[in-house]
Amino acid sequence: MQWFHFEIGWFNLWILALIIFITPVLLNIARGERGKTGLMRATELPPMSQAEHVAYMLVMSPQFLLPLYAIFVPFTTNTTLLIVGLLLFTPGQTIRLKSIWDYTTATPDELINHSVYRISRNPGYFGAALVYLGMGFAGGSWLIFAMALYWFVGYQWVATVEERFCLEKWPEEFAAYKQKTAKNFVFF
Repeated sequence: MQWFHFEIGWFNLWILALIIFITPVLLNIARGERGKTGLMRATELPPMSQAEHVAYMLVMSPQFLLPLYAIFVPFTTNTTLLIVGLLLFTPGQTIRLKSIWDYTTATPDELINHSVYRISRNPGYFGAALVYLGMGFAGGSWLIFAMALYWFVGYQWVATVEERFCLEKWPEEFAAYKQKTAKNFVFF
């Protein structure tokens, strides 16, 4: 594994970055107007103070920087790292897409606690963490791996802010859901 890669090529991680961005868009285009309104709702942030907005932007920055950097990172020639990376990326993207589907098909007043939300209160973030860790392995890049870990740790705070909003909106229902469902996935 290396820290920095700067090599433009056809067999680079841009392929995975394209999959990350294009699949949710295609998913929502296929669903028509409901997909469009659901996707717009998914971009809305919960109420935050100005300091929380700044912290949010710092925490979420790898989500935008990582795919840009991936353009210059070739897939690793280490077969083990490549396989581990793809084995993390694939289920991570699947979980992420399923959570996007569930979120964008729900009504704004509905607490989503079915499907992948039965086993994680934040399946989209967990799936994205797997995707980014997978990219780090698949590219043999310590920098991507470090950005993925930074994002995962920071997202714990983002999820806490979002859960505060959910507790205000659905006090009893969300409190019960929080008691029986892991924050991330199954065990933590």
